[in-house]
Amino acid sequence: MTDNYDLIIVGSGPNGAVIAAQVHAQNPEASILVLEAGREITQVPGEHLVEADESALNASYEDLMRRARQIEYVKGAVSMNEIEGDAWQADVPGVFPAAFFGHNFAAFPGASVAWNIGGMGVHWTAATPWPYAEEIPEFLPRAEWDADLETARGLLRTSVGPLVDNPFTEPIFAAIREAVPSPDPAREFGYMPMAGVAHSDRPFARTGPRDIAPFLFDGSAPNVTLRTGIFVTRLENDGTRVTGLVAKDVETGAEVVYHGAQILVAADALRTPQLLWASGIRPAALGVRLNEHASIDGDVEIDAARLGLADAEVPVPPAGEPFIGSYWSPSIGAARPAHGQLMERELDGRHVLGVGWYCATEIRPENRIEFSDELTDQLGMPHMTVHFSYSENDLAEIRRTMDVQRAAANAIGTFQDAESEVLPAGASLHYTGTVRMGPVDDGTSVVDTDGRVWGFDNLFLAGNGVVPTALTCNATLTGATLSVRIARAVTAAL
Repeated sequence: MTDNYDLIIVGSGPNGAVIAAQVHAQNPEASILVLEAGREITQVPGEHLVEADESALNASYEDLMRRARQIEYVKGAVSMNEIEGDAWQADVPGVFPAAFFGHNFAAFPGASVAWNIGGMGVHWTAATPWPYAEEIPEFLPRAEWDADLETARGLLRTSVGPLVDNPFTEPIFAAIREAVPSPDPAREFGYMPMAGVAHSDRPFARTGPRDIAPFLFDGSAPNVTLRTGIFVTRLENDGTRVTGLVAKDVETGAEVVYHGAQILVAADALRTPQLLWASGIRPAALGVRLNEHASIDGDVEIDAARLGLADAEVPVPPAGEPFIGSYWSPSIGAARPAHGQLMERELDGRHVLGVGWYCATEIRPENRIEFSDELTDQLGMPHMTVHFSYSENDLAEIRRTMDVQRAAANAIGTFQDAESEVLPAGASLHYTGTVRMGPVDDGTSVVDTDGRVWGFDNLFLAGNGVVPTALTCNATLTGATLSVRIARAVTAAL
């Protein structure tokens, strides 16, 4: 079977959806094919799982987040040894630890991948803080970056405000602003920017890929096609152009070949470089400089009396909404490269504030993915071994960030050091750099500033793996901003 398209996108997650939305808007006549290996989780493909009905939410959302160990989302998260016996299955959608596919992620044990329509975009927290200072690629024109950031915010439906009416919000703001001050008024502690639409009578409607590119999932654009259960195994190429995509039907095992004038791979920061390696496309920087901010987690019980709210009632969020409030302590650059994501909720009858902090780590070539030419994973793709560790500078920054976390927590309750822990590497799911962007082909980047693979005319990459900087903030908005830029280049190539 052979098909021909103007553009083929591999991956239906947030970045694949952003590329599809932007290219379709700029060139409505272009024929676009999006290939996705997984299938739907709910009856509405591409919707965020919080938008699903209650039974689907209970069965899918919390269980899948449990597997991914995204403890901000799960009441009573479990450790990996409690899910022994779980295994990846091609016909089961969801989020799975990367090790389930047979890889060696002992040095990066928290890493997980999505196997479903919409990728991680149906599971994510929907937090969309923006990068600052050193987090913004210095080689990109700032005016273009700012414009693309606004476009990405619009596509993700980013908003800033309360999840529910809450008397505790302003006292929490005041206490933490005093404990963790910022010299920049625009970077004070406040509401976390969230992707979605607030409602008073139901959960915050978190943005999923179907909200970014509705036509991709509802079939309303006749020249845009989504095909699921199709796993791309190789990019046939002549060294300068991709000449075909070889894929297999996950259900039948039949081989399928597609042809596109332009190819874009947005298969996440692990599987995008894996696909290039399997295709013999192996620039020196492929899989190298894997980066992830360190994740430091903790909970503190809110002391209502200390906040002057001894008689205040704790708000009850709408059924299905896991949080009362979502707050942000922004990084202020090199002086404090630490970002706080604080989630207010009721947990086991206690009114608590989750005090999660991320801090930047050094970008080092030692942190990398090693691909095998002999071993394969359960899908027949190159086996991956991750090499990852924290440098002495990273460990010092983690300690400084724990001091910031402790100061914020003690401002609203009594926080014990034992309540803080550094999560396993990979657990944030915000890894970057494996197919990083760069201004010159000097062996430290995989793609140019348009997302085009060095030396190739028609191969583009998108997603968090393209991000070239060390982030403190959640990666989705940064990746989406780069995808807006990349989509412009893809449209020009068409």
